[in-house]
Amino acid sequence: MAENPTNGTSIRRKILINFGLFLLFFFFYLLAAVIQTPRFAAIATQQVLGMPMGLLLSLLIFPVSWLIMGVWFWGSK
Repeated sequence: MAENPTNGTSIRRKILINFGLFLLFFFFYLLAAVIQTPRFAAIATQQVLGMPMGLLLSLLIFPVSWLIMGVWFWGSK
């Protein structure tokens, strides 16, 4: 049975999920950007999986966004 789109709790739940997914990506993106700054160069140059952590986080931005979009599409069924 389909949910009633005018149901207030259903709309609030969807809003919380959507903003939660947005905040998850925002904080990941912000973390990746901050680690690239000169102040955190020591952290950015740490080797993870054979490459600098800063580079790895930068390369993971798109896959993480695709994963979050997949979760969003799956949850919006």
